[in-house]
Amino acid sequence: MTAVNGEPRGGIRDTVDALVICGATGVGKTATAREVSRRLVEGGLAHALVERDELDRVHPWPPPGLPRWEPARRNLAAIWATYAGLGHHRLVLCGVFADLRQELRWIAEAVPDAAVTVVRLTAPRDVLASRVRRRDTGGAARDQLWRSERQMEEIAATDPPGTLVVDTANLPVAATADRLIALWPAVPGDAAPGAR
Repeated sequence: MTAVNGEPRGGIRDTVDALVICGATGVGKTATAREVSRRLVEGGLAHALVERDELDRVHPWPPPGLPRWEPARRNLAAIWATYAGLGHHRLVLCGVFADLRQELRWIAEAVPDAAVTVVRLTAPRDVLASRVRRRDTGGAARDQLWRSERQMEEIAATDPPGTLVVDTANLPVAATADRLIALWPAVPGDAAPGAR
């Protein structure tokens, strides 16, 4: 049996450890996911990072006759099959995932036997507005802020009780990543930030 970054490859594992980082646009999901990935690389921990937006960047969207999540489900299943075939058992998946009850079902179909840890990132409206304006300008910023506010309303109405929440308003990306890694059972305590 060979190894991926010092871990067994080709062996049989009962579960996949998935960290789902979600929240409205502007809360810092992508930056945090990339920082979590960077920390895992530093710790020598094999993993895959997938950004949900890239799973269905297609026009028209949603494709006629399919549920809106179906392209993402199919693409995640194909991508995960490849990564699992390479011996990976950790997945960092980031995206808005406004309706977790619905979205976790298709994620479970795409990544069978996943033990999922979900962390919802949040920030007050003024912080989101500032971040969106730094990324987008003019009408694009206005439209994105409107979408972010809609996402926050949907999230507030549908998040299951007990969803882990981290407010990113006063946290730098590195500190947010530290919190998420500490909440994810897939990272051994001696590999967590600050453990060395």
